[in-house]
Amino acid sequence: MGRRANGEGSKPYQVSKGRWRADVTVGTDPITGKRIRKPVYGRTQALCTAARRDLIRQVEDGAVTIGSAPTLQEWLDHWLYVIKKETLRDSTLEGYEAKIAWLKNTKLARTKLDKLNPEHIETFYARKRAEGKAVASVLQLHRILNGAFKAAVKRGRLGSNPLLKVDAPSGRSDEAFVPPTFTPEDARKIIAHAETLPPSEAARWMIALTYGPRQGEILGLGWDAVDLDSGQIDLRRTLYPKKWRHGCDDRSRCPAKGPHLCPSRHGGGLFFGTPKSQAGRRSVPVPKQVLKHLKKLHAEHLALNAAEGERRQQYTDPNGVTVDLVFCQLNGRPHRPESDWRRWEALLEECGVGHRRLHDARHVSATMMLTLGIDARVVMDLMGWSQRAMLDRYQHVLDDMKRDVAAQVGNALWAEPKPPEDPDPQSVMDIEEATAGDATVVDFDEWKQRRVG
Repeated sequence: MGRRANGEGSKPYQVSKGRWRADVTVGTDPITGKRIRKPVYGRTQALCTAARRDLIRQVEDGAVTIGSAPTLQEWLDHWLYVIKKETLRDSTLEGYEAKIAWLKNTKLARTKLDKLNPEHIETFYARKRAEGKAVASVLQLHRILNGAFKAAVKRGRLGSNPLLKVDAPSGRSDEAFVPPTFTPEDARKIIAHAETLPPSEAARWMIALTYGPRQGEILGLGWDAVDLDSGQIDLRRTLYPKKWRHGCDDRSRCPAKGPHLCPSRHGGGLFFGTPKSQAGRRSVPVPKQVLKHLKKLHAEHLALNAAEGERRQQYTDPNGVTVDLVFCQLNGRPHRPESDWRRWEALLEECGVGHRRLHDARHVSATMMLTLGIDARVVMDLMGWSQRAMLDRYQHVLDDMKRDVAAQVGNALWAEPKPPEDPDPQSVMDIEEATAGDATVVDFDEWKQRRVG
């Protein structure tokens, strides 16, 4: 028999009773240039030959990894902290970490990349849904894994992406979104109470109920973004917290109970950033009722700067960005988000209004503007929404508006016509008397004779 052609693999040979083996060249070592061969096995020569043909087909399709494949957990760690970290916002990175943590200490995390199959992942998704995880949360994990698998395929660590054969998690949300609303009486209580507070508190909560800026947008607002003459504020900056990280080489020996208490902690603090989307970078007009409090607050800041001097400074974040904040502590430092939440809860308690999240004020603003009939595109612009899907969450409000339009159209087209009103007899008499002296009697027969003659 002649020599076997390259790529056909070795002829199956028996290594023990009931065990046959064949070897197939799957590539070359990029450093040494030596051929890399993978074995296949079968209980009989025929089964081993079939396994060899299957492996050759995978090599031809580019679906075979070269070298030892990492586990899913090892690859996710490399992908997240080496490949992706520099391209992600800090809040996004934390979100990825939280979802990947679901895999920790699971059989799926210990599975080699080249051993993964769609059923492994579908089973894990089903388990998470059974544990009560929301569809949207499982979908986020699906997208993270898809990005990691694409990178693995591109780098030759994975033959093919197993998620190509897995349907993305879908389905109705566990609970329909219903925007929380304050009653008109609640809103009046909050506004009335805010009028009695210092300018910093009054302006803070009035702006929250007017256009519902995100918490980070308000806490990061600087005087450089406020035009007191035209009554405009530019929402182009955010303030966000970053978690502290351990700086110890061996975390197990760190005396601190958490990273924020670690003697060598790093990476944490309050940072300035920009909104995620272009739509989030927007300018909004300020109602005159709010503008007067902003002007008072600005005057107070100028007086404090003159009185305190260097003791009251502008805030500089760890990246060196300096901002003269509108809403801040007396020393110029920003309010932490948790402190802002506590002030909001205290405000509601003082007003006798039930508990609401601070973010609920944003929903109230959107609902109010839509109910007032403001164009949906204008609402999206003022709220800083980049996707129509956010507006669709308020569909119940839009449906009510559509019903109002239908009623108006129906009244306009199908309403019974009003009968003409009888003229007022007195008015007719007045007209006749007013024109009596100007009336001229024309004899048409005489006029015709003149025309003929």
